[in-house]
Amino acid sequence: MSIEQRKHTRFSLEIPATICTKFGERQETLLQQISIGGCFTGWEENIFTGDDFRLEIELPNKNRLPLACKAIYRFENTGVGVKFVDISQFEQVLISKVIAERLAVEGLPTHYDPFTQPRLYVAEPALPRLTDERHDKEELLERIMSGDETA
Repeated sequence: MSIEQRKHTRFSLEIPATICTKFGERQETLLQQISIGGCFTGWEENIFTGDDFRLEIELPNKNRLPLACKAIYRFENTGVGVKFVDISQFEQVLISKVIAERLAVEGLPTHYDPFTQPRLYVAEPALPRLTDERHDKEELLERIMSGDETA
């Protein structure tokens, strides 16, 4: 998924989790990136694009948050892009607490709004040209001094 398609800010953090496949297999993994809408997990040989599975993330109180997931993309020998399916706002708040705790453990700023859509870096409209205030004043003065009536 490209950055332009993301609805939530992703954080590059290593968060331990457990993948539970539809066949009952359990596999420990590390979430390498996470947002309240999905994550990127380490390489899993038994998960393919389109597969549904459950992901369990440990909460700050040591309980586990089970999340229904769908594999959106798969990079061979790298990892799997995951979308959280049918996630409630309460579950998103719990994920934001996991993110905030991990940021604090790593000594990073913890003040963020997990529900804010990330800024676009590609295809943004061009910013207005910054002008030099002194230059603008000199142009205005020159027009006035020249007798130009449009000044």
